[in-house]
Amino acid sequence: MRLLILSIRFSPEITGNANVITGLARALAANGHQVTVLAGTPHHSLDGVQRGYLLSPFRWRSAEGMRVVNCWAFPKSNTKAAKFLNYASFTCTAFLATLFVGRTDAVLIVSPPFWLALVALFLRLTRKCPVVYNAQDLFPEAYLASGEFHPGRFTNILSKLMLLVYQRSDRITVVADSFVKTIAAKGIDAAKIISIPNYVDTSAIAPLPRRNSFSRNAGLDDKFVVMYAGNMGFTHEVELLVEAAKKLAVFEDIRLLVVGGGSKRHDLVRLAHERGTTNLDFLKTQPDKSLSEMLATADLFVLASKHGAGEASFPSRIYSYLLAGRPIVASVDQELDLARLLRKTGAGVVTQPGNAQSLCQAIENLYHDAPARERMARNGRAYMERDYSPRAVVESYDLLLKQLVDSRC
Repeated sequence: MRLLILSIRFSPEITGNANVITGLARALAANGHQVTVLAGTPHHSLDGVQRGYLLSPFRWRSAEGMRVVNCWAFPKSNTKAAKFLNYASFTCTAFLATLFVGRTDAVLIVSPPFWLALVALFLRLTRKCPVVYNAQDLFPEAYLASGEFHPGRFTNILSKLMLLVYQRSDRITVVADSFVKTIAAKGIDAAKIISIPNYVDTSAIAPLPRRNSFSRNAGLDDKFVVMYAGNMGFTHEVELLVEAAKKLAVFEDIRLLVVGGGSKRHDLVRLAHERGTTNLDFLKTQPDKSLSEMLATADLFVLASKHGAGEASFPSRIYSYLLAGRPIVASVDQELDLARLLRKTGAGVVTQPGNAQSLCQAIENLYHDAPARERMARNGRAYMERDYSPRAVVESYDLLLKQLVDSRC
């Protein structure tokens, strides 16, 4: 099968979405499909733009059995304006690239950006190939929940656009069961909405000793490390970390470590400086080769989502946390898929979103209870090894795509 994947985030970027889609594309290519990926200019979570990408409108390369076309996109996405330019420019260059990639049997479109789906629907119309829309987040729900936008003309237009995308896509794959309900409530046939978990390479992250070269270099061997690792976007209530750091300052050996980038990173660093926090440190996104040791440096992980945001967004970083074999304290709505996952597996504690006091109480309880931390760590790792087989995810997509292509013949 000739499969075309459109995803703005892709290797060598190392964000959650980039890792997920790169792994899936690589596995589908290994299954014998001819995979072509249209990706953006690599920059997110990297130290600048690598040579050869910045001035080239299209950069063609072969990678692990795939053909990858990096389509030029505005190489910044750390503010609202920059993100808009990044998304809009990629959509334009990706559309042009589709004119030259050759015959296509099926298209897998990865959102965000949501309007990239219009390119795939154009291919569906002109080349008569089925389109699978992969919803990593829901729009405009994610925008509204984050407070990035308020109800109005823009969100109304976006709702109508997304309804068109849902109606015209042959299948919609979602990463959380609650997404199925939200989309079906718009009048979309639930039979065409399929919940498939994100591709996770369960061998990529190993639970390592707490003391390692990363923790030594960071001066954290003798600290109790509470880690937030991943993107800091508008749906994440990362400001809570500064408040938590102030409350936990009474414990001299507790250190909060924030690793990653994103739209809110700059504001969070500034807020921490203004509040005079001395037990909160920041690091840039780390390379893949040090990922296991970096995650092993944590004694526990924290997640924080704004109230209502989790209904339209699912943090893929949770998989890395569980694979690393460390407990999780999540400040999220109680009824979310993420909260249910932690309760089902016994891998963490769920606290009220936006409530620094309950977050700190959960951290303090685990700080004093090493057996509970060890039990949660084992539960999380065992769950990932048992229920998140990469083979099962790839087989689900393989079967879905083959059925769609066969039905067109």
